[in-house]
Amino acid sequence: MKKRFKYALVGMTIVPPLGWFNLTMMGVEIEPHVLIIPVLVGSVAGFLIGLGKDRLLNNLAQFRSILDSVPYGEIQCDEKGRILFANKTICDHLGLMEADVIGTLIWDYCSRERYRDVLCASFMALVPGKEASEPVVSSLRSATGRKVKVEIHWTSHDSTDSSPLAYTVTIVDITSQVYSQRLLQKLSQVVEHADELIMITDQYGVIEYANPSLVAKSGYSSQELIGEQASILKSPAQNPAVYDDLWETISSGKNWHGSMVDCGKDGSFYPVDMSVTPILDERGEIAAYVSVQQDQSLHQELEGQLLQSQKMEALGTLVGGIAHDFNNMLAAVKGNTYLAKKDLDDQGECDQRLLNIEGLIDQGTDMIKHLLTFARKDRVEKQDFSLNAFMVDGYRLAKTAIPENIDHITDFCQEELVVRGSATQLQQVMMNLVNNACGAVAAVESPKITCSLNRFEANEAFSSIHPALHGSSFARITVSDNGTGIKKDHIAKVFEPFFTTKDVGEGTGLGLAMVFGAISAHDGLIEVESEEGKGTSFHVYLPLSTAEVASDSVDEYAAVATSGGETILLVDDDEGLRSTTCEVLRSLDYQIIEAADGVEALRLFNSKEQEIALIITDIVMPKMGGIDLIKAIRATNQDIPVIYITGYDGGSGLVLALEQDAKKSCMIRKPFSIPALAAAIGRMLVVQ
Repeated sequence: MKKRFKYALVGMTIVPPLGWFNLTMMGVEIEPHVLIIPVLVGSVAGFLIGLGKDRLLNNLAQFRSILDSVPYGEIQCDEKGRILFANKTICDHLGLMEADVIGTLIWDYCSRERYRDVLCASFMALVPGKEASEPVVSSLRSATGRKVKVEIHWTSHDSTDSSPLAYTVTIVDITSQVYSQRLLQKLSQVVEHADELIMITDQYGVIEYANPSLVAKSGYSSQELIGEQASILKSPAQNPAVYDDLWETISSGKNWHGSMVDCGKDGSFYPVDMSVTPILDERGEIAAYVSVQQDQSLHQELEGQLLQSQKMEALGTLVGGIAHDFNNMLAAVKGNTYLAKKDLDDQGECDQRLLNIEGLIDQGTDMIKHLLTFARKDRVEKQDFSLNAFMVDGYRLAKTAIPENIDHITDFCQEELVVRGSATQLQQVMMNLVNNACGAVAAVESPKITCSLNRFEANEAFSSIHPALHGSSFARITVSDNGTGIKKDHIAKVFEPFFTTKDVGEGTGLGLAMVFGAISAHDGLIEVESEEGKGTSFHVYLPLSTAEVASDSVDEYAAVATSGGETILLVDDDEGLRSTTCEVLRSLDYQIIEAADGVEALRLFNSKEQEIALIITDIVMPKMGGIDLIKAIRATNQDIPVIYITGYDGGSGLVLALEQDAKKSCMIRKPFSIPALAAAIGRMLVVQ
């Protein structure tokens, strides 16, 4: 590390041992360690001869002033390393006066033994008349105990008979540089080992750095990421408007924070919470962007587990009510079956009994459908739906948790209120609020629960109190009770996780926290009003959607294509259902080939492929299920139409199969009506 300084030396004449040497010049550029005062000591006689005493002292004072003002330590020592001269800078570093330093050894000030040894070795290796090839990095200890990291430059001067060998030492304080370097190394280690996914791009969004966590999560190597646009992680599952908002924000010099879904190299999606910060240069212009992401996969998994745990707790409450209603349905089915047998001679009465049975079966089917929706583990995509219809159907399930001694009243407006959200999550909200109300009125003499739905227009006062809400039109759901009420000091805590006033074992304290989280996820708001001894009301506000919702009703008795005697492969492990379905389809003039599982069905299809026009298969079967069966058949026949029949939603495997085979497959749920099955068969045969 070679440093040069420019000094103006005026009117100074030095008589070195080898002769006269004039330094009367302006702006001489010289090495710091060449400014040697002690060399002049041996030539004092020459100075006294050539100059007057006063002028000599004045020039020496100027020279000394120059050396004391330089920002480097300047020392001269003899051949044994004893200090002969030390400028003010090095004395300040050591915390000593010059008189205390003169005569000491320079390595006596090293802070550690190893530094002392290195410095000694470097000194001994000096070649007379030359500068050391490399500076020595050492650490000096001051009288106060302060340690100074330094870089030491040695230079030895040729000796003559009249002048002993002299050494010049320039000492540069590099403490701040070392500190900065160490801090930079620590920061680098922090970034390298951080769990957060960290990325640095240039001002155009080209990746310049990706830390190991991002590399591991994305599946790309560092070499694959660097030089690519940050959009390499862009996910088709993410709304493009989020990317537009992100770029617009950061390109204007502002920080951006939000949640999004990224896409890995293998095509898998992973949720992240991300912040992007623009880095400005000295001119205030954007030079780079730093992106810090927190992987939310585990967080969402734990959140899902908590949600499912809460659902299971609520389902426990439902069991009694569901069993009661379901047993009533079964009893009614048995009664109508008995009466139908007796009324066989009266066709009109028999038809009516059978219609009653069919209606009761539909009620049981609806109940099972609601239970499956409620207990579903996966996250349902948000969609626009009628809140009016949801409240009618959803409250039908929720009210099964209400004991018969509690009077429950509903008041739903007739105006169509459409919201965008997840019916599954809102069903969970209703279950928790109703269950909470039941607990509140348990000890009341005349318990009553009221559930209402109406339109709410926010005024200026409401909007100012709730600035996070967007829009002015809302659907308001209110669940009220005439129970014991909530204490004033508890109202602010009711939505906190694990806060509960119930006895140990009676609740997790997660119910209202789940409600709060679900409503927040819908960009909504929940408020609570309560008075001790008079009851409690929970108000849920959901922003209204302007979308129109098509009716879900389907005319199952619509005309279907007339059978042309086509052959259908029917696959179901339930012998009773398979036999009944075969009889019905044969009555519609279809030819039927039966199979009890996927293995048998695959064998029959391979031997009679030319005859079979359609496959109807159950999903869950022993040996080979319906999805695997169709995968095997699709390997040789891509065109055969398929109808999946299932007693539940089928899970992600069926959803994927339907998406990949949308034009050649459909699904109907058990128990299905015969007209609905006939209509599905007609549609799929037309597709063929």
